[in-house]
Amino acid sequence: MGTNVNLDAALKLIAENANFLNSAGDSFKEGETLQKVLFVNNGSNVYDSFIVQDQSGDTYKISASELENILTDEQFDALVNAGSGNEINQDAQENVNAIDVSLKTDAVQPTETVAGTGNVENAAAVQATTAATSSAEIQKEIEALQLQRDANLESMGILKEQIEDLKEKIEQSIADALEEMEEIEEEQKKEAEEVVAQELKKFEESNGEMTQEQFSANVQEALGKINPSMATALTHIMSADNNMALMNNLLGQLSQKITIDGQLADEIGTKELAYQEALAAEKAAEKAAEEAARAAASKSSSCDPIGANFGESLGFDLDGDSSAGQIQIDFFYDADGDGKINSLDDFVGAKSDAAGGDGWDEMAAFDAAGNGDGIISNDELQAQNVKVMVTEVDSDGTKSQRAMSIDEFTEQVGKGDLEISAQKHDEANTGVVGPFGFDDNANNQLLGTFDIGFTDDQSVDTIGYQTLDDQSWLVENYSENMDLASLQEQGVDVSGVDAAAQAQELGDVAIYEQFMQQYMEVELPKLEAEISNAYAQIGLSQGAIEIYKDMAEANAELEGQKIAEELAAKEAETLEEENDETEEVPVDESDNTTGETEVDPDELKDKEEEV
Repeated sequence: MGTNVNLDAALKLIAENANFLNSAGDSFKEGETLQKVLFVNNGSNVYDSFIVQDQSGDTYKISASELENILTDEQFDALVNAGSGNEINQDAQENVNAIDVSLKTDAVQPTETVAGTGNVENAAAVQATTAATSSAEIQKEIEALQLQRDANLESMGILKEQIEDLKEKIEQSIADALEEMEEIEEEQKKEAEEVVAQELKKFEESNGEMTQEQFSANVQEALGKINPSMATALTHIMSADNNMALMNNLLGQLSQKITIDGQLADEIGTKELAYQEALAAEKAAEKAAEEAARAAASKSSSCDPIGANFGESLGFDLDGDSSAGQIQIDFFYDADGDGKINSLDDFVGAKSDAAGGDGWDEMAAFDAAGNGDGIISNDELQAQNVKVMVTEVDSDGTKSQRAMSIDEFTEQVGKGDLEISAQKHDEANTGVVGPFGFDDNANNQLLGTFDIGFTDDQSVDTIGYQTLDDQSWLVENYSENMDLASLQEQGVDVSGVDAAAQAQELGDVAIYEQFMQQYMEVELPKLEAEISNAYAQIGLSQGAIEIYKDMAEANAELEGQKIAEELAAKEAETLEEENDETEEVPVDESDNTTGETEVDPDELKDKEEEV
């Protein structure tokens, strides 16, 4: 770090401010010297918190807003400049074990403001205004955040596998130790207790000259002389203890990643709202023109759908689940053959209606383009790339939906080809209510009806519908087979469906939350008790056991840090690969605080064996 006078002054003010308290309720140590600065990038290039490090390597996290009335604008800028190149993203914060520092809520604030003091929150707001505001740019930010979330979720999966693998190894080590103990006589156990007590006394009297490792080696040698099985059992127990400490470390990492997932999900949700707002603004003029056209025609943007219901009594089972149900078909254009509704104009009749005409004109035109006999046939529909969106509701209420070609649909029904009258009836001539979920309260409107049936069975002839429905209703009822991204680009609000999808993603994370709860409340206490009992059985006192646990925690901290760094590197590598493929989101190399380590998931699973 440079020797910028303003920076030194800023750090000195922070360290000496008695109002700052860490999470333990303590202020900075007397004479604390802060030497290093990083800052946290929340994903929008807004640096809302700083990480400061003292001469002993301890790190402290301070909110930018906490520095208001503490630093001048110049000193605040010095912090930002000092941290340049040392940013950490929210999804990498687990690698910085910072203590949160906050102002005391009852602290006495300075009565006089230092000349030139700026409002840090306003400064952050100014930076925020530089963020992208167009819908396309916000969409890129959302995609980048989603990539981070996916990479974070992948790391959670790796950690879960490692923890489960460690549990198996711990249980095996304990079993091996107990097996060795069967060879130890009671007299030997008493002798072992005396030997361990002597070695512990030597360790304590050495005043730090004897290391924990030397103590362990001495105990191992002494127990081996009494009975080799004792030394072997101790080796197994130490292995279990080391793996136990590592498991604890990895559970902590998993907990952090669950927290990060929640943060990313919240930020994506915020960005989604911003995207919708930006998109709405960009589409305002176009939407106004469309609204004017609709008002002139007394219709909405779409005449949709045109289709028919076939009752449950017919015994149709198109989803193949051996449960007959009621089916509904809606006609739509599928020019690209993907079986999805890529635009609300894909519903047959929507384009004509939006232009101020009658959507039924599009259906009637199919017959005119064919043989003009007054009947719309399978061939005439398929010649215009028309398919049917089939919605089936079984007798138990289960709903399924999928696109089918006209021939595929009629073949499965098995009652001949479709036979549709090209002449529409007036709405008042029938009591047909429209498609599933049709409701006048949802801005649905029945525009007309028509005759539809099959060539080989007149008993299943029915009355079809032509309805007018608002966009949100269409998205709600047909989203299963819609290209939501394309619809969103066209200004259609799909936020309701997005929220459901997000809830599903959060459901995936819930698996890890339940896993964490099971291990923290059940598995860890059980294994801890078994290890402590095994130590005691070979003559180790509580003091000696604590030494072994200290050693295990030290080893686990080192090994856990390696795994954390490797996971962070893997996440960075994944993001870089995705960004190279899309060439849409630039990769900030400075965010990779772990270098260029490549991670092999299989290698990660065996890391604990090195402890």
